[in-house]
Amino acid sequence: MQILYRAKEKIVIVKHTAESTDTQVAWVTFGPFMNNTIEWETQFALYASNTEIQNGAYINKLSDIAASTQTLYQFEEGIFQKPVSDSSISPNTYALKHEMTGYPVLTFGLAQNVVVNGEGFPNHPINAIYVPFGQAATMTPIERIDIYLKNDITTSTIVSHIMSDKLTVSYTEENEYTVAYNVLSMVSYTIYTVR
Repeated sequence: MQILYRAKEKIVIVKHTAESTDTQVAWVTFGPFMNNTIEWETQFALYASNTEIQNGAYINKLSDIAASTQTLYQFEEGIFQKPVSDSSISPNTYALKHEMTGYPVLTFGLAQNVVVNGEGFPNHPINAIYVPFGQAATMTPIERIDIYLKNDITTSTIVSHIMSDKLTVSYTEENEYTVAYNVLSMVSYTIYTVR
């Protein structure tokens, strides 16, 4: 444990989406304790940002909204407008259309609440995609996360490539996992998801 703190390492958690073109984001990062608990519910929000998608960039959310699947959200006048139900959108998929005049391209993505060791972090981005004006985009979250240690990544930053060893955890019916990392001393992490 002391080795991790001397190296200023943080636990980094990255969530996945089904689209291979989505850029990954450090959903949450935090300093490790001997036992850490990460909890979340499978509810998502959409966000809009003018952040340029490049490795290490911090996503500055300009607007966000709690979202539902199979619904199209138009983004104009700085906010997500009244949603429109659309059965042509695949189940478990979130959709938006960029209609913000004066912005040829904006960054959009999914965001999700997470609680780390009892501290809540609302609507943290999990992915980032460019959407040109007048175009629509869809995003489908999947139940897979990457966990790794890194000292130069902060929450809500874009991670286009991961150089550290990572552990990928996929989950379906299970709603609790225990993950251990060993660097001369055992550090254990418990991951919960509430359905």
